[in-house]
Parts: sequence; C-alpha cells; structure tokens
Amino acid sequence: MTDYSIKRFNRYSNEELIEAAKELAKSLNAEYLSGKAFQKTTSISPTTIENRFGTWSNFCHKAGLKPVINFSNKSDDLFQNLDQAWEKLGRQPRAKEMKKPLSAISYARYQRKFGDWYKACLEFLAWKSGLSAKEIADEAKPSLVDKIQEQKTPRSISLSLRYEVLKRDNFKCVRCGRTPASNPGIELHIDHKLPYSRGGEATLNNLQTMCSECNLGKSNRHSE
Repeated sequence: MTDYSIKRFNRYSNEELIEAAKELAKSLNAEYLSGKAFQKTTSISPTTIENRFGTWSNFCHKAGLKPVINFSNKSDDLFQNLDQAWEKLGRQPRAKEMKKPLSAISYARYQRKFGDWYKACLEFLAWKSGLSAKEIADEAKPSLVDKIQEQKTPRSISLSLRYEVLKRDNFKCVRCGRTPASNPGIELHIDHKLPYSRGGEATLNNLQTMCSECNLGKSNRHSE
C-alpha cells in the first residue's frame, strides 16, 4: 500500500547543524567555511541556514568559524565581516587590508555594494548605531567651531573614534541601556560629557554613547 503520510526531511536541530559545521571544518583543516562546501557535504543549502540563523555569518560565528560568503551580497553579511576585521585590528581597516586572512570578503565586494570604502564604513556605523550614514558623515566633517575654539581636538568625530566609543559602551546607551540590536528605532549618538563649548575635548574619555532621547534630556538639563 502506498504511504501517503507527510514526513519532514533534514529536520536537524540548530545544535546538530552547528556541530556538523565544526566537524566539516575540522575535516578540511580550515577555519573558514563556505555555504557551498557545507551544502556539498550535508545537502543543506545556505538558504536553509539563513532561515534558521538569520545570516551565514551568524551560523559560522556560533560554530566558532569564519564565514566565506559566496552566495549573497547582503549588507548584514558584509557588515558582520567588517565588524570582525575592525575588532581584530583594533582600528578602522584600510581598503587594501580587506582580504584573507583578515577578511573573508574582499574590498571589491564592498566597492560594488557601496561605491567606495568610506561609504562602506559610513553604512557600517549607521548599521551599528541606528543613525543614518548622512548624519554620521555630517558629524565627521570639520566645522567652523573647530577654527574658532582654541582646543586640542576638533569637535568633529572621526569614524574610527566613533566606533571606539560605541565599542567601549557595548553599542548601547550608557543611561538607559537600549541598543538598536534589541530596540529597533533607537539611534545612538556620540555625546560630549563636558560640552565642547565649555572646553570639553573630543577624546575617548570625554565621549559617551547616548540614545537620542537620553541625549535630548541631558541637553535640557545642561543648556549650553
């Protein structure tokens, strides 16, 4: 008699998928893992992994591996790879440095997606902070105040300094603890603890991460 019951195939748990990735990487003696190699061995497509873990990068990170992203140009994948490279160097990577072993994704992929490296870094910080790339670019520009104020540092905040402050504060508001990762719509600004107009410098010790609401509340209490 024909069996017409419906069965689910390849219904592996997340833990089983992660363990399979670890075993495959071990057998290949590699720290990078591609979706193509995983699919060839397990018959499970990168798309299936994406549906489970959000991105191929997330899946590899959970398995303690570095992703080789060769099936999409998703911004999240590109940003997570840049985040890894930035973290490893402890500074903003240069375009020419975006290659193996530092980066699983070449600079050319970022150039095709964003136009140039500076725009890619702007979009990355926008992704991390919830601000728009334009807002970040505007804050990074030298201002007339820089030429008038007699201070050691300019009021404008460079991309590398912005990332350093965000990273130190765990990419969340130091007052309310909210972050764009768990609270969509939250915008993280870089705030001067001692206002620049009162002699405060744009240094790591005098800068802090604040959401727009907490930053506005501070301005209301400490008018310049």
